[in-house]
Amino acid sequence: MRRVTRRRALAEIGALAGASLLTGCAINPVTGKPELMIMTEAQEINLGNEAHGQILAQYGSYGDESVQEWFNERGQGMAAITHRKQLPWKFTVLDSPVVNAFAVPGGYVYVTRGIMGYLSSEAQFAGVLGHELGHVNARHTAATYSKAQLTDLGLQIGSMISPKFALIASVASLGTQLLFLKFSRDDERQADQLGVEYSSKMGYDAVEMSEFFKTLERLSPPGGSLPAWQSTHPDPGNRVNDTRKQALAFQQSHTETKFSVLREEYLDRVNGLVYGDDPRQGFIEENVFYHPVMNFQFPVPQDWKMQNLPTEVRFAPEKEDAVLVFTLATEDNLKAASDAFAQSNKVQVMSAKEMTINGMNAYKTVGQIINESNVVGINSYFIKMDDKIYVFHGLSASQNINEYDRPFEASATGFKKIEDESKLHVEPERIEVRRIESSTTLRSAFNKFGVEEDHLDKLSLINGLMLDDVVPGGSGLKLVAKP
Repeated sequence: MRRVTRRRALAEIGALAGASLLTGCAINPVTGKPELMIMTEAQEINLGNEAHGQILAQYGSYGDESVQEWFNERGQGMAAITHRKQLPWKFTVLDSPVVNAFAVPGGYVYVTRGIMGYLSSEAQFAGVLGHELGHVNARHTAATYSKAQLTDLGLQIGSMISPKFALIASVASLGTQLLFLKFSRDDERQADQLGVEYSSKMGYDAVEMSEFFKTLERLSPPGGSLPAWQSTHPDPGNRVNDTRKQALAFQQSHTETKFSVLREEYLDRVNGLVYGDDPRQGFIEENVFYHPVMNFQFPVPQDWKMQNLPTEVRFAPEKEDAVLVFTLATEDNLKAASDAFAQSNKVQVMSAKEMTINGMNAYKTVGQIINESNVVGINSYFIKMDDKIYVFHGLSASQNINEYDRPFEASATGFKKIEDESKLHVEPERIEVRRIESSTTLRSAFNKFGVEEDHLDKLSLINGLMLDDVVPGGSGLKLVAKP
């Protein structure tokens, strides 16, 4: 299999750009109309393939194979009735609590476990899936990326750190660039229309799609390493009413079809799904970061924001003028790890010394990275624990690096194995589905289940209902079970 690198993919796109400007526009697969497009379908697939690897490395796939298989089955089934059924479609559930679904060029479609927890039926799920398939079929991401490349407008990359540090902290990968592109309102309207069309053709009641949009309107997106739906899918206007009208119009013209909601079937699927942050992947308690699976801890600067990714953890102060990156090295000795990092990132090492941290061999370097007009100071600590080398990289503008030397060093020199056994056995909260015996209001049902008053609003949102809504007897309701 040919390995597709970003440089190769962009070189191919660049070469095609010149040809496209001479030969004219491409034809949109959905509308049949000409449009500006500098990528062929093959190049779109190559771009998506590379982005897919980066997205998985950065955000991680959800570890439940049955959930992954369920999503793939439904995704492949719907993809087969779309305008671009020939694409090598791939569907992945990401292990993120952020509520979002998105797609990148070439047929790569993602949902987070976060959004799965807020959906309340297979019909709602199908509407979201159809919406993302719509973006790919209409080549929205490819077209937006093409325009950015041609006009040199740049990509609006969301990050918890300032743009000048984004490159160094590996935020600006190709996968992240594609992920943070924002669609136009016209693109959103078209994706909504296609979502109604595709989910209806699959026999789902697409009115449920409009019901989920009501939930999104109520939802305040939590912080996280991924953007939330609201930030990447701008509201095109009267989305709830428009999708409802479109769904009812489709049903009125297909009276021979029975359209399904499949609420209880979907609730059975998400029963046991991890909800919120998973502490097994690392958590902060009293200014200490713990990773129970890998059995280490270290102090973190007070009030610094965190991005916890599968491959690294990043911390940044409120001023966003520094970043502390914690990660693993692939080399098997300290000096080799330091040299490899300096070479690959063009670090000018000004000093280096061997040291001991909590009985472990370590290696510290102080250097600079000169990037165009910016000079960034970097203090790195390489620590050997058991058979792994753990690394702290503290970065700030060269004139500020001394200000942050102390918090960088405090985190690195505080690195050690977990001392409190209880921190090794934490478990995440999970969705728990419980059924009511007789018809009652949502509030009354929660009261019977012993839900605390300050949790009522959150749980009503997870269920896509209002507290005074009447729930039929035998219905399942989603609660959040504490470990």
